[in-house]
Amino acid sequence: MMEADDFLYVENGQVKVSDMAMQIPEFKDFKRYDSSTNKVFFNCAMSYIFYVYKVFGENRSYMYNMSLPQRKAKAVKHHTGTYKNLSDFEDNKWVRACVEAYLLYSRTRSEVLFDALKNDIDRYIDYVQNIPHSFKKTVKVGVNVLNEDNKLEERLMDVEVEVANTKERLEALKQAKDLDDLYKRSLADVNKDAKLKKVNSRRFENPVEVSKIVIDDNEFPISAE
Repeated sequence: MMEADDFLYVENGQVKVSDMAMQIPEFKDFKRYDSSTNKVFFNCAMSYIFYVYKVFGENRSYMYNMSLPQRKAKAVKHHTGTYKNLSDFEDNKWVRACVEAYLLYSRTRSEVLFDALKNDIDRYIDYVQNIPHSFKKTVKVGVNVLNEDNKLEERLMDVEVEVANTKERLEALKQAKDLDDLYKRSLADVNKDAKLKKVNSRRFENPVEVSKIVIDDNEFPISAE
């Protein structure tokens, strides 16, 4: 079922655009000027936006836990019909405008901050995973060799050894733990926003709740006609 604040939602396996979303100028203009047959490109672009950017709420994209690049790659592979190139959407001015509008109007401040944090964490995880467990290091080692007089003498020689990369990895993992703590706090804020959205939408859907809202006649101008 579509939530009250959904601009895009899935119905019978198809991404739909709500009447509310079609009031947004960017969405309205995109559909108006889309020259593809039966607005196919517009509909594919709406699927792209849903699966890539609808990552909050109960009716979110199933890809919500993936990184942004992963969501983009999966979306064009599975959900955009014959438009299989990321550039079809990323380089299109109408799609970019709709993405910006969608993010502006559909997300709370906590959700914006959380998504930015998640993207940073995803990049940091990639960095941590690529830190080697060990590294090569050249050290000077004393070696006894025969000199020209056929006597043993110690000479320093360069020897390559493998050293455990413990310090860098532990520091990176500690930073990852701090980021995870911040992630959990930010997620708690997002969940609070989600509950507030749901409560408010249900209030305005419920006639009994609406009847409890008291409006003073003096708060709104009344036409003399």
